[in-house]
Amino acid sequence: MISSFYLKGEIMKKEEKFKKSIEEFIESLCDFCGIDKNDSNIKETPDRLYRMYKNELLTGYFKEPKDYIKTFDGISISNQPVVIEGIPIKSLCSHHVLPFFGEATITLKYKEGAKVLGLSKFYRIVDNFARKLQLQEALTQEIAKFLYTNLELSYIKVEIEAQHTCVGLRGVNVMGNKTKTIVCLGDE
Repeated sequence: MISSFYLKGEIMKKEEKFKKSIEEFIESLCDFCGIDKNDSNIKETPDRLYRMYKNELLTGYFKEPKDYIKTFDGISISNQPVVIEGIPIKSLCSHHVLPFFGEATITLKYKEGAKVLGLSKFYRIVDNFARKLQLQEALTQEIAKFLYTNLELSYIKVEIEAQHTCVGLRGVNVMGNKTKTIVCLGDE
């Protein structure tokens, strides 16, 4: 059995290594571009960048989506679709580590007598999966499979429509781009 003290020490080593890598990256970027590292706008950038990735953008790696499963006794709702729209998506493309953002829509049908998930939990689960480096296609599939596996559903459809800054800022440079991905599981 590994002690929690040992695990905490290993996590701290990883965090220090990550923080050092960011500091070195920003220093190299400044050197490459001829930016004064002591400029008041740049001086604290390594720490801001470290905190942003650790505490915001990559939290999906450190939380368990099953922790958000809290169900309640349902009512007789089989064959009645439930649609949750406007779920914010904020993620990072694994190809360029640039943001993509948009909205998810989840359409589902519970089995007769199933317990229902609290509505706010859909938002938390989607956000948990989104806070990783990934492709939109994989994100859509992960969310659909997770909900279908962990809830008593006869059908689920997850749609994500997002804009990718890697398409808008580089390559073809198309601002306002939209990509829609759809995953359906079960019998509609």
